[in-house]
Amino acid sequence: MKLKMVAILALSWILPSLVCAQAFHGAPPSSAVMTNPLGDAGSAVADGRKLFMQSCAQCHGNNLQGRDLGPSLDGPGLKSAKPGEVFWFVTNGSASRGMPSWSQLSKQQRWQIVSFLESRLSIEAKSDGANPRGPVQITCAVMHEAAKR
Repeated sequence: MKLKMVAILALSWILPSLVCAQAFHGAPPSSAVMTNPLGDAGSAVADGRKLFMQSCAQCHGNNLQGRDLGPSLDGPGLKSAKPGEVFWFVTNGSASRGMPSWSQLSKQQRWQIVSFLESRLSIEAKSDGANPRGPVQITCAVMHEAAKR
């Protein structure tokens, strides 16, 4: 009986965290462990900025602020996403979210875009006093409230 209670208590603690820790826009768990092979190298960030301006800014804005066609990229969703999840989403897109697949870009170019986004979010995190390299710790309630707005 005690073992069942312990198992139930453990599951009641673990399952909600697994549900709330869903990957960024449905990215598979394997993407969460992918690391950016380019990191924050200056050339990767600069090249990623150029690609972002050519391919992404028309929807997401020059300053990640969002526009009529695409959401802001400076909110908690992207800030808490892992680089591999962002890479997966850029690669695969989402028809239901209006995000095209950018798989026609080379793998290196897609990682350059991720490098640029990481650099921008890192700068914002430093100015906010948050951890500039790690994901922002956000509770489920915060994420669900942000999604309602």
